[in-house]
Amino acid sequence: MQLLLHICCACCLCAPLDELKKEGFVVTGLFYNPNIHPLLEFRRRIKALRVFQEKYPIKIIFNEEYGLRDFLRSVNYEGNNRCADCYTMRLDSVALYAKKHNFDAFTSTMLFSKYQDHERLKEISEKVSKEKEIKFLYRDYRHLSDHSIEIARKNMIYRQGYCGCVFSEYERYIDTTRELYKGNSPQCSEKEASSGGLRVEKGEEVCDCTR
Repeated sequence: MQLLLHICCACCLCAPLDELKKEGFVVTGLFYNPNIHPLLEFRRRIKALRVFQEKYPIKIIFNEEYGLRDFLRSVNYEGNNRCADCYTMRLDSVALYAKKHNFDAFTSTMLFSKYQDHERLKEISEKVSKEKEIKFLYRDYRHLSDHSIEIARKNMIYRQGYCGCVFSEYERYIDTTRELYKGNSPQCSEKEASSGGLRVEKGEEVCDCTR
C-alpha cells in the first residue's frame, strides 16, 4: 500500500516509520506545517528532517513555504479550538495531496505523539477522509514516543521544545524564569561580550545575552 505520511517533525517520525515499514507500507513523507513559527524554528525543523533522511532514507515531499499568514487566516487563535483548527488545516491539505497523487491512504505522525489530542486528531482525520474520499490509516503508536526521543537523541537530531505555533511557544515558556536578556545598554564592548556571555555583531548595535 502506498502511504502518504504527514510529518510534523523528525523526532515523531523516528520509531513509527520503522513500524509502518514492518507492516509492509511503502511510505512517502510530506512536510506541510504552516503552524510552525517563528521562521528560524520552521527552518530548524526542516533541517532536522533532512538530517534524519541522511540516516534513514525515506522519500519526503517538502513544502518549504513559511505559512504564517495562512495559519493566522485559518485558525481562531482567540478561541478554544485553535489546535483543532490547526489539525484540520494540515490534514485537509495532506488528504487532498494524497488523493490527487494516487496514494492509497494517508496518516500523520501527530497521531504518534503523546503530547497531541489523539482522539481529536483521529476524529478530524476520519472526517477529512470521508470528505476527500481517500482512506485514513489509523495507528496508535504513542507507546513508542519515548523510543522515538531516544533515537533522536542518539542520532543528535534536533528536538523542539514546543508544538509549533507562537501560542504553543508562549504556553510552554510562560512560567520559565531563565533570563534571556540582561544589560543596561543596547551597546556592549567586545571585552564585555567575551567575559560576560554577551554577543556583539561587529558594526551593529546588537546585544544578545543567554545567561
